[in-house]
Amino acid sequence: TNLLGVVSRYFVTLDPVLNSHYELAAPITFSGDFEIEFEVSGQDLTSDQALIDSSVFNKLVAGEILLYIDNPNGLDLLICDGANGFTRQTFGGQSEILNSKLNTISLNRLNGVITSKLNSVQLGGSITNSETIRFSEKLIGGGNSRKFNGIIANAKFTDQSGASDVVTTFKLDQATANTESSIEGNNSVDYINIPEANRDSYTLDGSTWTDAAGNTIEVPS
Repeated sequence: TNLLGVVSRYFVTLDPVLNSHYELAAPITFSGDFEIEFEVSGQDLTSDQALIDSSVFNKLVAGEILLYIDNPNGLDLLICDGANGFTRQTFGGQSEILNSKLNTISLNRLNGVITSKLNSVQLGGSITNSETIRFSEKLIGGGNSRKFNGIIANAKFTDQSGASDVVTTFKLDQATANTESSIEGNNSVDYINIPEANRDSYTLDGSTWTDAAGNTIEVPS
């Protein structure tokens, strides 16, 4: 909420050349029902683009998953089953997902059946899987390949296996020490693989915004 009382939302655009991405702050496992949700905006229909990726998946760790938008088929889920490789389900919807609008994608497991929704409408197909799903080294929007070009916002993992839901929300990992303080109550804003040259730091001084170079922007009354 700004000084005028207007609520605005700001997003980081992930750059595949810079390998911009989010990381898990801590490992997560799902032994039962769960939901994974993202808000996604993109328009590249020529390449595969990762929502969830990791190098651990390529080491055949059972229960690790890879979730990405496959060119040209749409949303793809791969679940590693150990030394034998992986099982796969294509849910579709590529052109609907990557239409330059902010769309909500969810992946749900209920009673051992995994399905997916786009803007609350179920996509085609399902996969049966009841093993423990592991997120030991998860990269959101990046990884070994299929780097995402666009916006991934409000990633949320919900464990629905207990008496009440347990929600894990994502923040950008602080491991790179790219941390700044925002003006909203000095909340921490963390960055991953975003060069200093691409960031401007603004401080509030009375009725003006002042950037790092000393330029001022008047705040309307």
